[in-house]
Amino acid sequence: MILVMGPVDELLTAFFLSHLTATGREYLFVDERHLGAEVRLELDWHPGPPGPGRLTGSVCFPTWRVGLESLSGIYSRLGTGGLELSQTPEARAERAHAAALLDLFPGPVANRMTAMMSNGSKPCQYAAILAAGLRVPDTLAGADWTRWEAFARGLDGDPIIKSVSDERSLVKQVSWQETRAAARPGHPLPPHQFQQRIPGANVRVHVVGASEVLACRAETQALDYRHPDATGHTVSLHAVTLPQPVADACRRLSRALGLDLSGIDLIEPPGGSSDPGDWVCLEVNTSPGFMWFEQHAGLPIAGALAAFLHAPLR
Repeated sequence: MILVMGPVDELLTAFFLSHLTATGREYLFVDERHLGAEVRLELDWHPGPPGPGRLTGSVCFPTWRVGLESLSGIYSRLGTGGLELSQTPEARAERAHAAALLDLFPGPVANRMTAMMSNGSKPCQYAAILAAGLRVPDTLAGADWTRWEAFARGLDGDPIIKSVSDERSLVKQVSWQETRAAARPGHPLPPHQFQQRIPGANVRVHVVGASEVLACRAETQALDYRHPDATGHTVSLHAVTLPQPVADACRRLSRALGLDLSGIDLIEPPGGSSDPGDWVCLEVNTSPGFMWFEQHAGLPIAGALAAFLHAPLR
């Protein structure tokens, strides 16, 4: 049985629940708004030795409960609905219990709270990206605009500016003059991330279970393919098969970050290449909204995730 946790009216949560229902997968759903009210989590941690420790407990509803031993895997969309959640002591405690459950559950979890933290600072992912064999763009992160001039002047073309954290932002290209004008005395800029613009095609890769790789290419003239309409462009997504070495690099990267579900943004070099060192990785989304890619590119991501989470405990 798969445990799904998140807001029932959040699009991706509803999409995955609909897939589980349509395919006859057994699941248990917990709406995070009910934690501390209609739903409680009873967790018992049995530390080793022998072994690293063991988690037992139950998901408890007003008149029934489900033991953790009945669960094969967990899919979490906690914190994604922009909800105003109850701040009662009971609700806060149950949300803490939910975070502990994600980190301590012995089966597959997409994704554990600690694993998702890497996207809180995108530059922190770069060591893992490089270790996996992929490239990263020349990058400057910070809020000291006096350092940006030398960086921007050293690039071929104006740099890209984007959020340095997991906050969603519209990627755009800015000139040094625009940046300097924005940094007026007494009005310091918040931290941003500036990057070299990389020529090539945007490729989105979803890795499920650190093994199955599902990729698509975005064909568009827009700089940010996620928001083509913001610049009057269109986008089309087409499923592609990555060269085996590149797919293996994506598997290594997802595994290194401890993710059972990842969304990896790559730039494919013009003309293509089978060498991962020719591909640039922009970031790894640790809570990817895969519905759009499944619907427009035909990638069976929900099915792959359901199969992975429904597998018997190893």
